[in-house]
Amino acid sequence: MFALLLAWSCNSTSVEETSMTPSLTVAPTEANADQLVADSAVQIWCLGGNSWALRIGEKMLIFDYAEMGDPNPPSRGEPRNLQSGYIDPNEIKSYEVYVFVTHSHQDHFNRVIFEWENQIDQISYIFGWQADNNPDHYYLIDPRAQIQVDGVEVYTINSFSDVPEVAYLVKVDGLFIYHNGDYRGSYIEDFEYLQTITDHIDIVFVIGWPYLTHQHFQQAKLLAEMFNPNYLFAICRETTEDKCRQFADLLAAQGIATPFLYAEHRGIDFILSKP
Repeated sequence: MFALLLAWSCNSTSVEETSMTPSLTVAPTEANADQLVADSAVQIWCLGGNSWALRIGEKMLIFDYAEMGDPNPPSRGEPRNLQSGYIDPNEIKSYEVYVFVTHSHQDHFNRVIFEWENQIDQISYIFGWQADNNPDHYYLIDPRAQIQVDGVEVYTINSFSDVPEVAYLVKVDGLFIYHNGDYRGSYIEDFEYLQTITDHIDIVFVIGWPYLTHQHFQQAKLLAEMFNPNYLFAICRETTEDKCRQFADLLAAQGIATPFLYAEHRGIDFILSKP
């Protein structure tokens, strides 16, 4: 089980350990941007909307990076880095970087990601469709595909709207992470398949859609029931963060006690520290 330290990295006071009550949405406390995060901790940045970055030891995982949704993008000369909710490849070039893209919609996929490999020596790209024809990239096209990249295990479940799309289950350094993307498939059967891989997921990113009968809500509820995650993080469109609290309240009313987190804007980071 994780202990939670919440950090808002654009300020400069100390991190406070925060106790969590079930299904409570929690805004980050203030923290020193330069604080040293222990290798035993997981640091998570909101990069806006569907996009999140996770630092786990020497590895940096980036999901569904896109820049289009920012209602207040940095002006010319302002930093575009993790603290502002953007990827600067120079900032992360010392890590082993894994870039995951669930599908080709522009709020999940920005071709700027291909520029990063010019500056990052250790970088891997994993796509849920045939995004290009680079033999160094990984394309998980088949249903329920799986690969291992430098010790990182990757599993997919699939759906199709107007384009093929996947959700990712990733095992890294002993932790299981789930990112839903826009997946909306045969979720009961697919989650039963994922249970053949693990009965517990540590960190889950789901769409924070606060409508009881909508499939995205039903998926999130079942995922929490079946996998007992340590934390649920909400994926939501920027400027619709208010729906996340409604989503948390609805989950709580349905008996889901998993601690629930969301970011009020891009650039906020969360630190999960093992006790």
